[in-house]
Amino acid sequence: MKLLIGEKIQHYRKKNDMTQEDLANQIGVSPQAVSGWERNCGYPDITLLPGLSHALGITIDELMGNDEMGVQADIEKFYKTLRELDAREKLALATEYYRKYPNAHDIADTLITVISGWGFAETPKHFALMREAAERIIEHCTDNNIRFRAIAAMSRYADDSEADRWLDMNPKNYGYTRGEIYEERLLNQGKYEEMRPQMHKNNLSLMLHVIARPVTHMGNPNISIGHNEYLRKVIRTFGENGEIPDGWIGKYAFITMRNAAALFGAGKIDEGFAMLDEAIAAYKKTFSLPDDVPLSLGAPGFFGDITVTKHMVAGLCDTFSVEMDAESYYMQNPHYLYNLLTIRRGWEWFNSVREDQRFVQIVAEAKVMSDTWAETRKKTGIKE
Repeated sequence: MKLLIGEKIQHYRKKNDMTQEDLANQIGVSPQAVSGWERNCGYPDITLLPGLSHALGITIDELMGNDEMGVQADIEKFYKTLRELDAREKLALATEYYRKYPNAHDIADTLITVISGWGFAETPKHFALMREAAERIIEHCTDNNIRFRAIAAMSRYADDSEADRWLDMNPKNYGYTRGEIYEERLLNQGKYEEMRPQMHKNNLSLMLHVIARPVTHMGNPNISIGHNEYLRKVIRTFGENGEIPDGWIGKYAFITMRNAAALFGAGKIDEGFAMLDEAIAAYKKTFSLPDDVPLSLGAPGFFGDITVTKHMVAGLCDTFSVEMDAESYYMQNPHYLYNLLTIRRGWEWFNSVREDQRFVQIVAEAKVMSDTWAETRKKTGIKE
């Protein structure tokens, strides 16, 4: 990752509580020269590098951007710390690292995600920063996944005066995606044996979009109930006799949990607890699935022989890697389940039963699962 000298000078000068004039006096140049370096309008003379690095408390290699291992370690520390913070602290840290590493597009991507997580009530307050990060990604980043996420975020939150610009950058429909174009290409070439696996991949991609896409039914739990019940029925069709394939059980658990919350929100308390029990049972099965073992998605006529594989990784979500080009989806682990049951924001429909002993008992059980899981990870050497 390339880092500009000017940005290094500014970062370490501020870290050492120095003004531009303080630094200029130490190395024998004008404050205007320091200002020019920090604005990338020029570079310090090579003869100044030893004194400049000494004044900033870093090595010449660090100043020149040759401390790649140190940078990577710092960025890894950033992501580890970020997971432990609340929303405001996340925004502050993501902003700090975005300024610190302006050419690190993954950090700009993270900043946009953090700001987007505030929702429509709060995101506009930080929209100028989101736009700056998105514009930088569009101008310089070649990773299409990062580019599309930036475009999607701006399409959601931009005001009417610029919304069309961002909306027009989005693919118009699924027929324009790479996978479907490639499927059509193989069909036109008569390569039917190669086309069918690609068709199965495309089917799975579309189904994951339908099942896993974030949905919001704030204020209307009955609509949420209808939506979640339909998705639960769809997933049950993938297995034999209504059995849920192992590759889908995690998704089924989350949708069932979401449905339980909606039932509580609709005042259907007993039905909600029955649904919550089903969700917990599905989560337990998810957690018991072996790591690094291919798991069936069922519906071979639709998904072919594609499987998913569970991996334990750092953070709230373990990874289920789908055996298709650059695709994966994430599934909650025990720590996420406990967090889901205890977090207040976004799960307000649980509020009506939080003092109910049945809910208290489920939360306690989830806490035990979370603690046991964390201890297991510690013993196996998986670091957070």
